[in-house]
Amino acid sequence: MKVYLVCNLGMSTGILQMKLEEEAARLGQSVSVLAVPLGEVKEVVAEADIILLGPQIRFAYDDVKRQMGDKPVLLISPQDFGMMNAERIMKEILAQVNQ
Repeated sequence: MKVYLVCNLGMSTGILQMKLEEEAARLGQSVSVLAVPLGEVKEVVAEADIILLGPQIRFAYDDVKRQMGDKPVLLISPQDFGMMNAERIMKEILAQVNQ
């Protein structure tokens, strides 16, 4: 599964990216997490299984959702982002993708 983690410039998500990949491995899930800036979303929509939006760009949700069509787009809560709560975020990812 390809997960794209999107923030304003693609920089603040590096630690969360690593933590999400570690959590996926711990759960025995095959997940690739890539961090990209908001400006590159159009380029990754076709290959993304799910897109996660950092709290700093929640304003872009409707636009990204339109681009993704039926594929899920999740907003990461400010609390989970700030605490780098990969366990909770991965649970949300898996729940959305496995619906």
